[in-house]
Amino acid sequence: MTLYRGSCFCGAVAFEAEGDLARGTMRCNCRFCRKMRYWEMLLPDPDGFRLIRGAEALAETPLARADRVGMHHRFCGRCGTRLWTEGVLAELGGRFVQVCVSALDDVPLADLVAAPIHHADGAADNWWAEAPESRHL
Repeated sequence: MTLYRGSCFCGAVAFEAEGDLARGTMRCNCRFCRKMRYWEMLLPDPDGFRLIRGAEALAETPLARADRVGMHHRFCGRCGTRLWTEGVLAELGGRFVQVCVSALDDVPLADLVAAPIHHADGAADNWWAEAPESRHL
């Protein structure tokens, strides 16, 4: 397990997250994730996430349709950097936190390149299946 530090572009928000890029990351082909260019790492324990500063700068993306699982997509309201998603989803064991890989600070390029990516087929509401096409993600 690695302690990652993350922040937004302007520095208003900072967090720590205990995870392991080598265990895998996810990109999704659903409309929301494509537009937001999400690349996320699921934390093995949601309690491994800690907001260090910037609660007052946080904003949340409103969803375009009813949110069945109570997902909250957090970003910096000052600079717009996507930071993390949290919520409750039975398929992920209940409460979860996924941090945006792009918000992690000082991750060696070799670790980013080596991180496995699951390209989820969220467009077909089949997140556990591999997307039929992923080059655009």
